Amino acid sequence: MSTAVLPSAEPISRGILTYAEAWQMQLALHQQVVSGERGPCILFLEHQAVLTLGKHSDRAHIIAREHELAARGVEVVQTDRGGEVTAHMPGQLVIYPILPLHRLALAPKAYVEKLLHSVIITLRDFGIEAYSDNQHPGVWVGMKKICAVGVRIRERVSMHGLALNIDNELSLFEAIVPCGISGRGVCSMQSILGQAPSRSEVEARFIERFFEVFGWQKMIN
Repeated sequence: MSTAVLPSAEPISRGILTYAEAWQMQLALHQQVVSGERGPCILFLEHQAVLTLGKHSDRAHIIAREHELAARGVEVVQTDRGGEVTAHMPGQLVIYPILPLHRLALAPKAYVEKLLHSVIITLRDFGIEAYSDNQHPGVWVGMKKICAVGVRIRERVSMHGLALNIDNELSLFEAIVPCGISGRGVCSMQSILGQAPSRSEVEARFIERFFEVFGWQKMIN
C-alpha cells in the first residue's frame, strides 16, 4: 500500500525523561497506532542517564561494576529491542518512530535502512559526513559511532529507534562496549563540530529529512 494513504507522522517532542516514563509513553502511543486510534507518530526525547540492553544483549559488555553505576545514578534496563548495550544521557536525541510498517509496505530491514539514511542526510546538512555499515549497525563518522539503532516490530508497528549524540557527555560509554563492538569509538556532533547545533535545530531538520525519505509531506500544525 502506498505511503500516500497515510497522514504524515505526527512529531511529539518531550524533554528529559526516565527510561520508565518514556517506555510507558511509547507503549501507550504504540497501542493507539495498533488500534487505529491515531496515525503514525515520532516521539522525540532525552533520557536520564541509563544503560539499555537489547533483548539478546550480552551483559559482559557492561564493563563498569554495578556499584560504580549506582554511585553515578545510572540505571541499567533490559529492553525488548534489537541490538546490544548502549548508553543514553541528556544531550542525546532519542527518536522513537511508531509507524504501521504493514501500511507502508516496508519490511524491517528496509525500514531500518530508511531510518539510518534519514540520520545520514540530516548530519550532512550540518556539515558532517557519516555512513552506515552493514557489519556494524548504526551511523558512523570514521571509526566512531554517532548514532545507535535498535528497533522492535510488534503487531506490525515499529517501536524503539535511534539515539543521536548531539552534545551529550560521552564518558558513560566508557562503562560499556558500545553496541558490543570493540575497537571503535563514539563521537557526537559537539566533538566533531566544536559547537553543536541545538536539539531543536537537529530535531526540526531530522523531521524534514525523515519525511523526505519516507515520502511524506511536512505536517502543518
